[in-house]
Amino acid sequence: MNSLPATPHKAHSGRTAGSAIYAVAILGLFVAIAGLGAAYGLRSWFEAQAHNHATPELTTSHIITIGAQRYVMPAALLSESSQRRDGFSDRMDFTIALPLGTGDTLSEVAITIMPRGRMRTSAALLDSVYLHQFSGTQLSGVQGLVGKPLDSDAGTAGETVWYDPLNANPFVAKCMTPIAMTIGDKTCMRVLSLADRNTAIVTFNPVVLDNWRRFDTHIEAALAPLRK
Repeated sequence: MNSLPATPHKAHSGRTAGSAIYAVAILGLFVAIAGLGAAYGLRSWFEAQAHNHATPELTTSHIITIGAQRYVMPAALLSESSQRRDGFSDRMDFTIALPLGTGDTLSEVAITIMPRGRMRTSAALLDSVYLHQFSGTQLSGVQGLVGKPLDSDAGTAGETVWYDPLNANPFVAKCMTPIAMTIGDKTCMRVLSLADRNTAIVTFNPVVLDNWRRFDTHIEAALAPLRK
């Protein structure tokens, strides 16, 4: 015997229940984002929320897959409008603020996530490239790190590599000396392998070097809530 079609009342109840579940899911996502923002100062997200006239495109989130990892990303956090879409991507760019500044104050870092293998890590470049470009000068100033300017003959005048000489898998970052430095300039770069098997390219202000021991830990902690 064929089943009877759903009555209007039952159909309405089904739609209501479905809407309720969807609303709860969306609410949970916004709560998670707010919690992440409270911990790490997600600049772009809160700037978008601070303006009542924020466009609908910036108030949504996208599931973006890099390599084998999916990330739930608020659209307002993404630097490039072309990246504000669901699906696979070869890179994802965003800026967040982490407690890596002087006295654990928030300092902005710009992060690009790419599949592993697209770019060599800073630690790998230390032995294969940087060691062959070091000049005879050695700098100090960052506790626990050695600063080695790169030879200008290599086309890298004004660049200095800071690294931990006592670790088999050392912290390594390269910093540039701009003609005119302004507060907040992100003139240092570190490339590291992530726990999710992707690669992160991070640019940051030189003051962050003082917190180099906690650098990777903070990057991973900021990304953990975004992973799906």
